Amino acid sequence: MRELPGAVAGHDRAGQEYCGLIYQRNFEAAFFATFPANESPAMPLPSRKKSCYPVEVVNDPDARSIYVYADYHSHPGITMFSEDDLKLKNQPFYFRVQFNPRCEIYLYELQTRTVFQLQGKEFVPIKKVTYDHLGF
Repeated sequence: MRELPGAVAGHDRAGQEYCGLIYQRNFEAAFFATFPANESPAMPLPSRKKSCYPVEVVNDPDARSIYVYADYHSHPGITMFSEDDLKLKNQPFYFRVQFNPRCEIYLYELQTRTVFQLQGKEFVPIKKVTYDHLGF
């Protein structure tokens, strides 16, 4: 992912977000991810919001059945979830995964409105998202 054009911008707001879907196929224990994609242009200006639209259909020729659990997206700058990332209207699945150029990985669990950070081999809760925090 880090080698895709514009995927790493360090502390700068420039760069390109990439996103995709995390799914299981054929009721296997393993999880799979679609190839990272982006339909929106890179936005180098600090005042512009970046966005990413994951694919809507999983194309996996080895899958007889597919269940999508989460979407994922990258932040080219060294940040965690934005407020827009956490808004209910922007949550198509129960989970959202986000990572940045430092290889920090965050998980947002919609039902409990909790943000977790991957520390070692487990996700540790680091933030509770409240409706006040999101402005409604």
